[in-house]
Amino acid sequence: MLIIPRNSKFKKQQKRKAFNRISKSTNLFELNFGSVGLKALEHGQLNSKQISTLFQTINKVIKKKGKLKINVFPHLPVTSKPIEVRMGKGKGNVDF
Repeated sequence: MLIIPRNSKFKKQQKRKAFNRISKSTNLFELNFGSVGLKALEHGQLNSKQISTLFQTINKVIKKKGKLKINVFPHLPVTSKPIEVRMGKGKGNVDF
């Protein structure tokens, strides 16, 4: 159950501005949905495989006692070139 966008205008996107800081003005302990939640305190990227395994492992623990809402989605495709390839010759293939 990999999470992928339905359609996108371009296969490969340019990198956007990295949001390194967590805003101090927002309350870190305020939840949008439910009564229990997990929040990240550092920035980072999750690919679709990591999100789906996270979903499966948490569902194993809670079983049918509650609902799970994951509020992240892998919108940005990440590209990389193979190892030992010379510079130039365009952008690399989409990894995740």
